[in-house]
Amino acid sequence: MSDFQPKQYLLVHYGEIGLKGANRSRFIDALRQNILQKLSGLDVRPDRKRSGRLVFRLGPSVRWEEVARRLRSVFGVAYFSRAWSVPLKMEALEEAVLAHLPRKSGISFAVRTRRANKQFPLTSMDIDRRLGAAIRQATDWHVDLTHPDLTVEVEVVFQEMFFYFDRVTGARGMPVGTSGTVVNLLSGGIDSPVAAWYMLKRGCRVVNVHFHGAPLTSRASEVKAIELARILTGWGGSPTLYSIPIGQIQAEIMRTSPPDYRVVLYRRLMVRVAQEIARREGAAALSTGESLAQVASQTLRNLRAIEQVAELPILRPLIGMDKEEIVARAEQIETLAISNLSGEDCCTLFIPKHPVTGAKLERIAEIEARQPWNEWVDKALSGATVIDVHASPVDILQHYPELLERLA
Repeated sequence: MSDFQPKQYLLVHYGEIGLKGANRSRFIDALRQNILQKLSGLDVRPDRKRSGRLVFRLGPSVRWEEVARRLRSVFGVAYFSRAWSVPLKMEALEEAVLAHLPRKSGISFAVRTRRANKQFPLTSMDIDRRLGAAIRQATDWHVDLTHPDLTVEVEVVFQEMFFYFDRVTGARGMPVGTSGTVVNLLSGGIDSPVAAWYMLKRGCRVVNVHFHGAPLTSRASEVKAIELARILTGWGGSPTLYSIPIGQIQAEIMRTSPPDYRVVLYRRLMVRVAQEIARREGAAALSTGESLAQVASQTLRNLRAIEQVAELPILRPLIGMDKEEIVARAEQIETLAISNLSGEDCCTLFIPKHPVTGAKLERIAEIEARQPWNEWVDKALSGATVIDVHASPVDILQHYPELLERLA
């Protein structure tokens, strides 16, 4: 047995990035930078480029569990593994694999080889057979190619061979920052943080805007929005949150509008204001958590009426999802508990019993002709607070003691 000690690496495979054409390197570079930012402070450094994968050297002090925990929330990663590298020699591969096999008895296994380096003299099947035979001779394990307890994976590249025993599924999608910027309308509810998450998954930089009913309501929804935005930063979201009070404007809309049109007019106000934030942030679109037919304001005719004032595209990543699907995703990304906390917000302020479900553009034009919309938009923007959710002193547990009981 030789004294050779294989080096330990983080091996990252990407999915649809690999299908890009001439600008693929831009996406790969963005993913590399996002990974390094996510793993900052750990003993991890980038290694030289390999075909179709990103490779990072793991230092001796690094805890793999912490690397895996952080990397699971990086969009653009299809799967990743802790891997070891050996020279392009079959004997070196066999020796290193046997030295690193988990100490288990009587389990089933399979060997799977991918050979990017076609100049290597052995085929993938040859490697599978030789390495499998060596493992069988050294252990009491048996081969099961269909449902193995352990899979030994080998990747033959041009400078070396990698092997690993476990794949960790990544978040997939596109690297955050490669698809431009969107401004997301973030309420304190369940849907809008999930919408922000999906926009992050498609590679967008997401800046959140929260509208609240102050001074006519408490700022409870703002506290929730800060915490939701903070959670989203763990997936690559921007730490910047625009918090905008519109309670007084809503009171004016209530006073000067038919009750059944209030909800649509509130939403048109939010779109107008969010567009101005989008211009400041260089955003190319807005995004919302609307799902078709989920509530009265989300019928096709109402969505059309709301979108009429938009000069930018309004993206609705949840449009075809039902509530159960949205709730399941919110639970998975850990926003559900915060969203479920009670608290007044602008969406429940001055809501009529019977909101219109088929808003007419002509009727809206008549109503808005009597209203000072430019003045209202300016007023909303002048009251905006720009919050760094990492620096905010708000403690969600102080404002919502019922969460303490839920977490106990």
